[in-house]
Amino acid sequence: MISLGLYGLRGGAGSTSLLAALGYALHTLEQRVLLVDMCPDNLLRLHFNLAVTEKGGWARALLDGQDWKAQSWSIAPNLSLLPYGRLTRADQARLEQALRLQSGLWARRTSALAEHFDWILFDLPQRLPRQDSAAFCQLQIQVLEADAACHVLLQQQEEMADYLLLNRFDPASQVQRDLMLIWRQHYDVRLLSLIVHSDEAMREALACKQPVGRYAPGSLVAQDVLSLAIWCQAREGVVA
Repeated sequence: MISLGLYGLRGGAGSTSLLAALGYALHTLEQRVLLVDMCPDNLLRLHFNLAVTEKGGWARALLDGQDWKAQSWSIAPNLSLLPYGRLTRADQARLEQALRLQSGLWARRTSALAEHFDWILFDLPQRLPRQDSAAFCQLQIQVLEADAACHVLLQQQEEMADYLLLNRFDPASQVQRDLMLIWRQHYDVRLLSLIVHSDEAMREALACKQPVGRYAPGSLVAQDVLSLAIWCQAREGVVA
């Protein structure tokens, strides 16, 4: 079993949509997949047709003293989703305290789930170090867009993920092409050769509450994510 974390360099980089798409792509490759939402925005569930009014999730269960495993949803055979849950600001403060008192919580949970899944995919928060470190990930991928903001943030961050993934790339944009060349020179093999192109199908898929591979399997972005899933499978023997 491999635990993988995906998170954006900045807000709005598209990491949640990518994680939903990657989970579905791995599922189509006959992998057993669990997707875990670690973000307080609690948006991952929307990609799998869960009701907006649904409040349950692992964080909600932790605060309410409920069984966190009972909060998971079976999306399809061998494809499951564990939402974050709806929390107020006061709840969020309580959760942070609870996680401080339970060091290594997700490492233990991931270990307990290992026999049931081939992949556990974590949608990691951009700015919540306590929950970020709580997610035990053998492989971390940071999602970025080729713009000036990401270029500055890349140079400012002290620690970097195992790999960088360029999302929403538009080959017609001169700025994006230039930044990609600069990043390839500076970050070498850590910047994945795989690129996820800008494609309206990704936005349409979320509007239809589906991962893009189910909504538009023939779209460019769905094929990009499928290539990413195949790359992940090839890394399995390295990180296991």
